[in-house]
Amino acid sequence: MHTNDVMRIAVIGAGLMGRAAVLDLADDSISPNVESIIVADINERRARKVHEEAIKFTKVKDIYHCRADATSRDDVVEVIRGFDADVVLNAALYTTIPTVMRASLEAGSHYLDLGDDVDTLIFQRKLDSEFKRKGLIALIEMGGSPGLINIMASKAVGELDRVEEIILREGWIDLNDYDSLGIPLPVPYSLDTILDEFEQPVEVWKDGILEKVPPFSGREVVEFPDPVGRQELYYVEHPEVYSLGETFRGKGLRFVDYKLSFPRDLLIKYKLLSDLKLSSASPVKINGMEIIPRDFLRDIVERTMENREVEPNDYDVMRATARGWRGEVRSQVTIEALIRWSERWKVSAQALLVGSPASTAAQWIGLGIIDLPGVHYPEEVISPIPFMREMRRRGIVFTEKIEFQL
Repeated sequence: MHTNDVMRIAVIGAGLMGRAAVLDLADDSISPNVESIIVADINERRARKVHEEAIKFTKVKDIYHCRADATSRDDVVEVIRGFDADVVLNAALYTTIPTVMRASLEAGSHYLDLGDDVDTLIFQRKLDSEFKRKGLIALIEMGGSPGLINIMASKAVGELDRVEEIILREGWIDLNDYDSLGIPLPVPYSLDTILDEFEQPVEVWKDGILEKVPPFSGREVVEFPDPVGRQELYYVEHPEVYSLGETFRGKGLRFVDYKLSFPRDLLIKYKLLSDLKLSSASPVKINGMEIIPRDFLRDIVERTMENREVEPNDYDVMRATARGWRGEVRSQVTIEALIRWSERWKVSAQALLVGSPASTAAQWIGLGIIDLPGVHYPEEVISPIPFMREMRRRGIVFTEKIEFQL
């Protein structure tokens, strides 16, 4: 481990979210305490491209890239030890979380990821004693939602003496005309994550019990600030429903849910793919040949994006509302974040709201601001006000509203 003044961070995964985190870490004006970064991905060409983008934002940092398979514990351990990483930021596909987390533990580095599902959170929490024994920190589900939205919810809950409900809502809009760009299926974040969201039952936390509802049920029309505006929201599987429920149940909490907006035309496209089983990860035989439909679909989608430089033009609003009591007055506290795509980094709002919180939290671990060994949710160890201040430096705009029911 190095001093708390500078740090070395290994980013595993060079996709949309990993790229956003690396650019945040690399930018001297935003992240001056990062000494060195390595970007590792199974696709070395993709890692090299992110590396080449990142060096444009620094005059002092050492930035490297390499090939590594995030499903191979040995590969990841070799990268972490060879680079002498203080913190491992896992931005690879969520299915790699158990492998990369254990590799970080074995290599003796702090760990952070962007989150997966409830079962994975429960598995990760079981590693708490092992991380404590080694004096290491693991900060799990630390992206945008989950991640930043947990911290916003924590801020809202902190304004109340008792809390009964936490309501999480997210709306986004992409102003690009993808049809005219020749892109039939826009992919705002991980394709695998989106496909899973159309298949996995959704948890709603009620009185300490997780109740399952169908994915994309619970349609709700919500007004967000411009340019996001009025959006249709649906239930989508998000693990922060569970972690926030467990964290704040001692304050009287009885209900937590999360809904996300999806443009109608995109919803229809992805639902059709799901209904046709093209999102399936199970092998099928076609003309005597065995293929995995999801792998085939991913390859086709990636080909439509090849050699196309599409400048992002999207906006996102995350809203965390806590309902309960201040003294004897029934109250509602709403924290809202407006995220705009980054012109400086050419990063979409969707990627920025994941990458920048992850980068900042990784740096807080490296700086010793987060210093409690063990496996933690964001709301347990991150102070909302200074963290939101850091997000403002990245262009994220927050508003807070407190309402009383007299």
